Amino acid sequence: MPCSRLGIWVGRGRKTLIGLCLLTLAACATQGSSFKASGLNDLVPGQSTRADAEQSLQGRPHQVYRQLDGSEMAVWFQGTTLATDAVYFRQELWLQFDAQGRFQHVVKRSHIPSMYREQARSATTGSVTIEHPGTEMITILPVSH
Repeated sequence: MPCSRLGIWVGRGRKTLIGLCLLTLAACATQGSSFKASGLNDLVPGQSTRADAEQSLQGRPHQVYRQLDGSEMAVWFQGTTLATDAVYFRQELWLQFDAQGRFQHVVKRSHIPSMYREQARSATTGSVTIEHPGTEMITILPVSH
């Protein structure tokens, strides 16, 4: 008789555990789509396109806001809640693109580690030489966009 009682308790324990697991899974919710924040390191202002951003971040934007001037703001977002907001995880990245589709800057970032930053814009692309009349002095100035 004691073994059958133990078997009943073990069976009820399993059913309870399975029920709790199903209840926990039912309480999970996700929004947006996953993306890889480390891809931000590959973006170069003025050079990278939205297609480059999608490839580097390994995902398409959750939302794109187009402006009248042709520019657009692309939003990458992923959020997960467990047990009805008891545990919440969220990442958000807003990138501005100009009318030609080139990445301009990060507008907003939430819960993206600070080690992930876009590359610095290339400052110099050439030089200009200025000769001073009446002297042997020459001035060379860097040219930037």
